[in-house]
Amino acid sequence: MSMSGKSPGPDALAEHLRRRIEAGGALGFDDFMAAALYDPHRGYYAADAARTGKHGDFFTSVSIGPVFGRLLAAQFAEIWDALGRPEDFTLVEQGANDGQLMADVLAAIDRSHAGFEPRVIIAEPLPSLRTRQRANLARWSPRVSHVSGESDLPQFTGVFFANELLDAFPVKLLVRIEGVWHERRVGHDGDKFVFVETPLTDPAMLAAAQTLPVASDIPRFATEICPSLGDWMNTVAEKLRCGCMLLIDYGHPAVVRSHAARSAGTLAAYRGHERAGNPLDSPGSLDLTAHLDFTAVAHAGERAGLRLAGFTDQHHALTALAALVFPPMPETGPDIDAAREMRALRQLLHPESMGTSFKFLALSRGIDTVVSCFRFARDAHRELFQ
Repeated sequence: MSMSGKSPGPDALAEHLRRRIEAGGALGFDDFMAAALYDPHRGYYAADAARTGKHGDFFTSVSIGPVFGRLLAAQFAEIWDALGRPEDFTLVEQGANDGQLMADVLAAIDRSHAGFEPRVIIAEPLPSLRTRQRANLARWSPRVSHVSGESDLPQFTGVFFANELLDAFPVKLLVRIEGVWHERRVGHDGDKFVFVETPLTDPAMLAAAQTLPVASDIPRFATEICPSLGDWMNTVAEKLRCGCMLLIDYGHPAVVRSHAARSAGTLAAYRGHERAGNPLDSPGSLDLTAHLDFTAVAHAGERAGLRLAGFTDQHHALTALAALVFPPMPETGPDIDAAREMRALRQLLHPESMGTSFKFLALSRGIDTVVSCFRFARDAHRELFQ
């Protein structure tokens, strides 16, 4: 730690990564990404700075305003009702950022869903984010608790939800060149980090790559695979006694993700709402993300003993929930607050904004009813496993 008392920053992280490469050779990109995002002192998410909204690096559905939380609150209340209104119903969130989404959800529950008082658990390893979450959730502090990660969760009945969590899970970068799979690892050339392509020898990664529906006539195809997805899913599924997992993120089914139009892969880096040219630059200062393979997530859930309960895009999911939440428009037109909500809802639904790029995926145990956000959805198995 420096004499100023500040935690070491991106320069120290870069030096740490260079030493790791010198000691053990080129790093898998998943190791590089894990350090760049989650190093507890020097990683991107450890910094005490706004990451979302106009002053951050990217917008989320939460950035638009509280209407997203209001719609999710209606869905959670419906699930609570379908389970027989259990007193021990729990909302679990992972990837809660500053806690604003959970605050929006709880405020909407208090306002519109009498008798529904869920217990809240947030899975968060970073102390800086826990502090911000506690500040935003101070009003509900008697029923809010934290755990460090999914493995520390108790058995629970309720809903586990995550908004834009899985897109930040560390991924391996793979590339198929003339039919042969390689791994893109990270080396360094002096002060610069560089990609190094090596033959893919890891049996599990090779098997996963060979199942991807990539056309044989694409000479070079790059993609990403998340090696920690299965273990994470198994852990969360084990904790879910009865209820649903609701995962909201941007991405595609495997067949869409493996199209020739995406042959360059989906890995991206952002700073100040602009896409950075090189994801290896200045580790710790960039948001690194990859589009989700929803087919892989659904397969992992089914292998973990959960039922695929629904899949659709955000436009159709929120349209269905809006029908539950918002009354018919009065003839005199909406008041100022209602008009503001309608503008936010249109932005969430717009197909050229968030409406089609974001998807909703539900996995369930012990609940067979179709939850409302999938009322307008197509058959999930056909969409994901065609």
